[in-house]
Amino acid sequence: MAKPILQFKVCKACGIEKPRSEYYKKGSSITTLCKICSNAEMKTRQHKYIGKYVERQNAWRRERYQTDPGYRAHIAETKKRAYEVHRETANAIRRERWANDPLCPARKYYRRKDVKDRTPKWVDLNEMIAIYSKCPKGLHVDHIVPLKGLIDGRPVTGLHVPWNLQFLTPEENLKKKNRITEDYLNTFVK
Repeated sequence: MAKPILQFKVCKACGIEKPRSEYYKKGSSITTLCKICSNAEMKTRQHKYIGKYVERQNAWRRERYQTDPGYRAHIAETKKRAYEVHRETANAIRRERWANDPLCPARKYYRRKDVKDRTPKWVDLNEMIAIYSKCPKGLHVDHIVPLKGLIDGRPVTGLHVPWNLQFLTPEENLKKKNRITEDYLNTFVK
């Protein structure tokens, strides 16, 4: 004879009789604790398990990635498909960040690379450091001839050397950007 299905059940934790819908399903039956007590009890135990499952999962994935070429190919294909789906969005985010975020890591990387590439080996680096350390508060150290810029619309490449540096107010420096004119350049040549 089959057991009758209970419509109400007493929770073992709070001792309150509640309808069947207030309990989680467990196989063909229901749990002994109501949903509220079950969640509260789980929160008291979760600190013991936090991260362990994820660590075990990641270890399994790393090990499988190293040993199973089929899995490796599947991961590569999944990444490729995900990139194809989100390419436009990802590129738009990158372009927006490059344009508006002065602390963008990519922008910093290319700036450091430009400075390094345009610093001759024979330049006294102590002299360069002295110029930057002598910069008055509130001013910028600016390249007279930009490292990558334009002179009257023609491309120009300046060097990162002491005689190509000057102190400018932030407004003048930001207004100048990486564009200069022949007249502006002639004021420094004289």
